[in-house]
Amino acid sequence: MNLKIGLAKKVLLFYSVIAPFIIFGSLYNLIEGVILHYAPSYRIGLFSLFGFVIMPLLLIVTYIKNKCIISREGVQIGKILYPFSDYRFSIRQKELPFKDRPLTSLWKKNYDELVITKINTGETVLEKDLDVFQKDVKILENIPIYPSYSTILFPIIPPLNDF
Repeated sequence: MNLKIGLAKKVLLFYSVIAPFIIFGSLYNLIEGVILHYAPSYRIGLFSLFGFVIMPLLLIVTYIKNKCIISREGVQIGKILYPFSDYRFSIRQKELPFKDRPLTSLWKKNYDELVITKINTGETVLEKDLDVFQKDVKILENIPIYPSYSTILFPIIPPLNDF
């Protein structure tokens, strides 16, 4: 059983609402303004002329890079698989000032971040901002951990602190 979650749902939703207007405007600017010379071309540039190609491409790439698949082996983000036997997953909340907040949720103070750390070394491997709804944050907080046989037979003993 695989569970798929997009880690950038709010961003994709925001830009998919804006995308039709950008696509229509760029097509209008290219055809009417540059090719046929019926209307003045407001701006000649890569995004204004080829927004009908670039915008859908950006949406597809954002979806692919932020696709999270939770399976029995581990969590796969993009093309990288993080097995449950080697990595620990947690959700950290951080408070952002108004100037650093994303456009998708300006009025929210606390933002969630997915933190993946290596169990052996305690090294943080990935810190990923979560632009998802609270329902998906609850799912990610309860990521099931399926231990492998090596962690059952040889449990990891935390190092003792020297006083």
